Order: sequence, then structure tokens, then C-alpha cells
Amino acid sequence: MTRLAAQLVAAMGQDGSARTTSDPGEAPMARQHTRRRLVSNELLEHSARLFAEQGFANTSFQDIADAMGISRPALYHYVSNKEELLAALVHDVLERVVEILERTRARTDVTEDVRVELALREIIVNNARNTTRFRLLDRSEPDLPAEIAEMHRQARRRVLKLFAGMIEDAAVAGKLRPLPARTVALGMLGVANWVAWWYRPGIDGDAEQIADVLVDMVMTGVRRGADRTVEAGPWAALALLKEDIVHLESAMSTLTPITPDDADS
Repeated sequence: MTRLAAQLVAAMGQDGSARTTSDPGEAPMARQHTRRRLVSNELLEHSARLFAEQGFANTSFQDIADAMGISRPALYHYVSNKEELLAALVHDVLERVVEILERTRARTDVTEDVRVELALREIIVNNARNTTRFRLLDRSEPDLPAEIAEMHRQARRRVLKLFAGMIEDAAVAGKLRPLPARTVALGMLGVANWVAWWYRPGIDGDAEQIADVLVDMVMTGVRRGADRTVEAGPWAALALLKEDIVHLESAMSTLTPITPDDADS
């Protein structure tokens, strides 16, 4: 990532807001830096919206200046070109997810399955609160300049590797079902990523409520219950197998039997 793009990202807090200070006695130089951070944040927000609505290729530097309410020469005071802005936005979106995964995987106060649950929940909340930035990344992906596209691919691979590793840890510990970790990770990330497209703040509930529902749905499908662990013993496994057969017979009883003539047709 370029130096200017890195400076734009540095102006952002972890939650996507500009870092500010409420100290009334801050020095003039500090106030100047605070203002620059605020402008950088506004610049990223306007750029994200325009890229998401129009696509990166169809958004001009003048469009961004107009959205900011400043002249094009004034915009050069903050950034050299729109590629700088896109690089900062791509880096910001994916690095947040990487940070969530690395921080959660390092926790030792919760079990492996809870780490997966907590990470998934935080990613969903993050996507719900930053829908514009995520949509712009998805829409602009085919038009990404080569350098930014490679940065994007590397970050995506890193996210998948980290999350699949967490899922594998939980499966080895007997907390999750022994399913292919990469497939499970892709499925969970798909659920989390799609939130950015359908979530409507104020209509679908707050981000935390949405995350609670989705995490419960997903984790119920992959978490291994206490009665399905090795410690439960073979008799418990046999009882569960019999129960599954009863459910299967009940479901099949509603089906129309297939005769040999039907099979030949």
C-alpha cells in the first residue's frame, strides 16, 4: 500500500470513525492534525459511496471533489489520485477482518468453538456497520488496478486461512463437527459478507441483533453437542442413531412409494 493510502488508513479508528480528541487545551498543531483526520475520514466515506454507486472506473477525481464540496486542486492536498483512495479502502475493509480473527484466535479464556462464534459475530457486526465500504469492494473488484487487486487477493487468502485454522482448532478439540474447515469457513464468511447487501439499519434491527440470529443459526449447524462427543460413549451414539432412523422413517412415510414401473419410466 502506498504511503498516502497508509496515512489515510492511519487516520481511521478501528470502528471506521476518525480519531478525535476532546481536550480543550490541545495545541494548534494537534487541532490541525485532528481536522486533517476528520477530512480524511469524510474523504474515504464519500469515495466509498461513489465507488459503490458508480463503480471505480466510472468515478472521476472531479466527482470526489464535488462530493466533498471542494475544488479539484484542493483535493490534491489530501490525496494524489483515486487509486490512493481505493487502496486505503480495500486495506481498511480487509485488515479489520484480519485484526478480528487474529485477536480472537489468541484468546485463551474461551473454548475453541466460542472463539469461532465470537469472531463470526464481530465480523457480521462490522459488515453491518460498514455496508457501503464492503459493497464498493465487491462491486469494484473486477476493475481493481493490478497492485490493489493483488493486495486484495492476499488479504482474502489470509482471512480464509486464519478462519479455517480457527475452525480446524475447534474440530480437533471436539467442539465442532469434523467437517472440511475450508468449506465451513467459506460458508460462514458468505453469510457474514451477504449482510452488507441486504441489511437495512433501523428496519432489520440493530447490527447486534442481526449477528445474534445469524450466529445462532450457523453455529447450531456446526457445533457438536455434548451427547455427540466421544466421551458420551457408544451407547449414546447408538441411541442417537436409532432416533435418527425414527425421524427418517417418519419423513419417508409422507412420500409416495416408487413402484418398479415408476423406476423404469
